[in-house]
Amino acid sequence: MDKLSVLIGRNAVGARVFHNGEFCGATEFSDDAHTGQLHLVRRGPVIFNHPDSPSIHALAPALVFYPRGMRHTLVVPSGGPASLLCASIAFHGGIDNLLAKALPDYLHVALADMDASSETLEILFREAGNAEYGQDLILDRLCDVLLIQMIRREVQAGRISLGLLSGLADQKLSRVLAAINDNPQKEWRLESLADMCGMSRSTFARQFQSVVGTTPGQYITERRIRLAQELLRKGQPIKRISLDVGYGSQPAFARAFKEKTGTSPKSWLSAVARKRGT
Repeated sequence: MDKLSVLIGRNAVGARVFHNGEFCGATEFSDDAHTGQLHLVRRGPVIFNHPDSPSIHALAPALVFYPRGMRHTLVVPSGGPASLLCASIAFHGGIDNLLAKALPDYLHVALADMDASSETLEILFREAGNAEYGQDLILDRLCDVLLIQMIRREVQAGRISLGLLSGLADQKLSRVLAAINDNPQKEWRLESLADMCGMSRSTFARQFQSVVGTTPGQYITERRIRLAQELLRKGQPIKRISLDVGYGSQPAFARAFKEKTGTSPKSWLSAVARKRGT
C-alpha cells in the first residue's frame, strides 16, 4: 500500500455535507478545535474573509478547504445568490490530528485547475442536483474522495512533503514530528528526539533521514520557516517573528530564511502581496 493511503487510513477523515444549493448574504465559521470545512463554489462570486489573513476572492468555480477550521466569514456580494456545496471535515483527533497539522491553514484551488478530479466533480455535482434516496450519504463519500485527491495533488506539486507523510505514517517518528510541529521554536537536541523513539542518536538520525528524506536539524529549520511565513502573512513584525520561531536575533532569522527561500523575509512578503494583487 502506498504511503498516502497508509497515512489516511491511520488518520481517518470524514466529510458531512451541510449545505447544497444557493446562498446569499454572509455566515461566519468559528474555530471549534474539532472540524474543518470544505467549500465548493459552483457559481460565485464568493469572498472568504479572515481576521488575520488576506481574503480569498472566489470569482470562478473553486474549492476552498480549511483543514483545521480556521475562523472565516463566507460572504456573497450583493447581486447574488451564489451556488455552494459545503461540508464539515472531521479528522480523527480533531485539529491535533497529524495529517491535519501537516496541511496549510487553507487551500484555494480553481476547479479549472483540478483536471485529475474532473470526473469526481462531475459525479458530485450531478448527484447534488438530484434529490433522490441516499443523496446525503453519496455526497459525503464523494467529498471524502475529493479530499483525498486534493491532498494527493498537493503532494504531487511538492507543497506537502512525501517524506513528511512517510514520517507521519511511522508510529515512532510520528511522535517526534508532532513534537517539532507543535513547538518548532524549542531548542531541540538530538538526544531528546532520539529518546522519544527509544533509539540511540545514531540509529534515530539514520531512521529519520531514511524515512523523512532530510536530517532532523533540516526538518526543524523547514518547520520554523514555514511558521514564519504564516506569521508574515498575518502581519506580525519580523523582530517578533524571529523570537517566536526560535532564533535569538533578527539577523540570524533573516539568514536562515534566505538560505531556505532564496530571498529576505521582506522581499518574500512583497512577492506574496503582488501575487495576491494587493
